[in-house]
Amino acid sequence: MILHPYAHGVPVVITFLRYIGNKGFSAIELLLAMIIAGLLIGAAMPAFMSMVQRSRIDGGSRQILYEIRSAQSLAISRGGVFGFQWGGDPGPAPPPLPGQLNSTYRIVLDTNGACNFPAVGAPVDGTNVIRGWFNLAGDYPGVTIQSVQDNNNTIIGEVEFNSRGASVNRCAVVAFPVTIIIADNSGVQRCVDVMRAGRVSIRALGAACP
Repeated sequence: MILHPYAHGVPVVITFLRYIGNKGFSAIELLLAMIIAGLLIGAAMPAFMSMVQRSRIDGGSRQILYEIRSAQSLAISRGGVFGFQWGGDPGPAPPPLPGQLNSTYRIVLDTNGACNFPAVGAPVDGTNVIRGWFNLAGDYPGVTIQSVQDNNNTIIGEVEFNSRGASVNRCAVVAFPVTIIIADNSGVQRCVDVMRAGRVSIRALGAACP
């Protein structure tokens, strides 16, 4: 029985809680509660997984943007030609480079400014190899670099900058912008565009990649 508020000096809330505690829940009520909770979790799971995937590819895209800008900053501060080299670089042999994956990249010096990159296995020395091979998928599972290509959809494999911060390519004649396409295992893509003058940006969401 639920007493009137403050009847005999006992607040109704305490009396009500005692009533519930004495009564408890039946097995059917607990089962129904579990079923409802399961349905709610099941309905929310696809949206949650989609959010996780979106977070991964967005994070991977920002990582690539940062790395390319780092190569550009090195070119300006050190007065050389520095590049972002993709593990899938076609180079002189079929991609990917020996021992590398399409999800890997490194930051290096073009030692003579004429498409002369350090050997694939060269260690980080702070001069020619600034950042060793890094696997993007290690930090962002399921995310990879799908391609590095110019405006004619020609796969080129690297993005280079000169001492003025402008984008150049000593390995091939390219049509700007150069685009780095990042994709996840569900097919969602993000594009990082590099303009001839050196502007680097992530393409607006919803804009189609090449």
